[in-house]
Amino acid sequence: MNIAEKKAFSLDHVLVTPKDYILTLEQFRLLGFSPSPISYHPWGTATCFIMFADNFIELISVTDPDKLGTGAVNGFCFGRQMDAFARRGEEGISLIALHSKDVRQHFSQLAAKIPENQGVVDFRRPIILENGQPDEVVVSMALFIDQHSPDSSWFLCQQHRPDLIWQDQWRQHENGADAMLAVTYLVEDPAELAAGWQRLYGDRVRYDGRIAEVDTGSGVLRAIDLASAQSEYAGVALPAAASSRAHGISLRLHTASLEPLIRRLTTHGVAYHHTPGRVLVAPDAAGNVIIEFVQHR
Repeated sequence: MNIAEKKAFSLDHVLVTPKDYILTLEQFRLLGFSPSPISYHPWGTATCFIMFADNFIELISVTDPDKLGTGAVNGFCFGRQMDAFARRGEEGISLIALHSKDVRQHFSQLAAKIPENQGVVDFRRPIILENGQPDEVVVSMALFIDQHSPDSSWFLCQQHRPDLIWQDQWRQHENGADAMLAVTYLVEDPAELAAGWQRLYGDRVRYDGRIAEVDTGSGVLRAIDLASAQSEYAGVALPAAASSRAHGISLRLHTASLEPLIRRLTTHGVAYHHTPGRVLVAPDAAGNVIIEFVQHR
């Protein structure tokens, strides 16, 4: 998909927030990913990207607590949101970002039916290009953080300089991963997340009494209960969680061939479970997230 063709509310990126940022970054490199260089937000978080064709994983954690509170809007600071996730004892998928080409318009459309929101935040992040020239990433976000279910919450993200994010050299991964197909949440009652998704996607949400799913246009959001999760991810442990609230447990990625991946995991001693057409990387090898590689979409 051409980035210019991405639809509103399609999956833009998934935030993975580890306790040990550098360790987790090295874990993802061992898995065969090629992260972008680390850069820093004004509110105290470090960030880097694992890019695919039309979405990406963002590794993000607080690395400078002295800057927490910077850029607060109506008392909300994105750095504090990441810090709160860590202080709850959580690690792994902290938020998801949904695509928007006009955050303020979409926020005005959604705010009436989703009154629990934190408004719109604009920020700029200076970067140095590979040619040594300075530039600036410019982003607008509309925040919809549910305080009762913060770890399954989301925000709208408008990249004003997508050319600085969607760079071809960051999409070339030795493990062959080329797309993020799905994000899976564990929740006691999947209908809970299905109801929230319906406010965005309407009748595109499907729920069979066991699994809720919606295709956002660039990745599927899934909600499953514990019994389904234990069956679906048999062979690896489920990610550790500090509470029983809804939380993300898995990212499903596509690769053209599992063989290079399996060789790499074996060489580096990474724990995984292999079944035909599918490899599950254990969460303790990937920032408390199950990374599911599939060979067929």
